[in-house]
Amino acid sequence: MLFNLARAAAIAAALIAAVPAFAGGAKSANVSYADLNLASAPGKATFERRIARAADRICGVALEQHLALQQAAKRCAVTARESAQPAIQLAYRNAANRQPAARDMSVTVAP
Repeated sequence: MLFNLARAAAIAAALIAAVPAFAGGAKSANVSYADLNLASAPGKATFERRIARAADRICGVALEQHLALQQAAKRCAVTARESAQPAIQLAYRNAANRQPAARDMSVTVAP
């Protein structure tokens, strides 16, 4: 019972952490991986999907209907995903080496 409550809390925290935050006028999102096993392929795939969704959300990919604005939003999302790559790779290396993860176990995605 206690394990299920802890698991549900970790999942809820991961979903809440993916909500965009506005720091200094710039859009960003913290994407948690606290509930994932990044040493496994399914864990990595889930984390990559979370990163992609966060990048799309902060860049407004789904909101733009004008073609030029939609292309700009997609470029923004690509840039946001690329900017998070060093932190993502560090999280993967730490998981593979079984090293302690960062305290907050999240990656910031920002364009």
